Amino acid sequence: MKHQQNDTLSLKGTKCHSVDDIGDIKTKAYRYIRLIYLIPELLQLVDDTVLKDKRTALKYKRTALTMGLKPAVELSYLNKEEQKSVYMGITYEDLTPSHAQAIEIRKLCKNKKITFDMLEEILCQNKGNQNETISFNKEKIEKVLPNELLKRDKRYIEQYIIKAIIMYIENQKNALDSIDFDSLEI
Repeated sequence: MKHQQNDTLSLKGTKCHSVDDIGDIKTKAYRYIRLIYLIPELLQLVDDTVLKDKRTALKYKRTALTMGLKPAVELSYLNKEEQKSVYMGITYEDLTPSHAQAIEIRKLCKNKKITFDMLEEILCQNKGNQNETISFNKEKIEKVLPNELLKRDKRYIEQYIIKAIIMYIENQKNALDSIDFDSLEI
């Protein structure tokens, strides 16, 4: 808990601002206690989440993989053999499960329906925070856009850029269509 840097806890005792704070602290405490049921390899993945710099993790020969508290708590309900299988899947795929994936793994283990292939499939699913995004250098874009457009809403600018790309593609197609390839000498 010392790594959480949460000001609701102090060395002298608990500082609570409301009844809800007590519930939050209690829930966190239960989660941390639940971690004692993890095999050491999975616990190390949770411990590594407190490392701010992955280069430090590599320097001390620790894995760069990290796992959040909630997925770890879900996996703590698995027996040791199931946890070892999950850890093998994690190291094989070089991926840790999200909370939702850990819940799915736990359900499958509870029903004795988990296989390594299923585990691999679950771990390889895209997580909500892993959807690929495209970003652009704002200054470069602003240099080529008309000034009156820059005063508009971001969504409007996005639509303008999309329409410009569509028009560019159509112009390229029209330019290709106008070329008489039969008359070209090769």
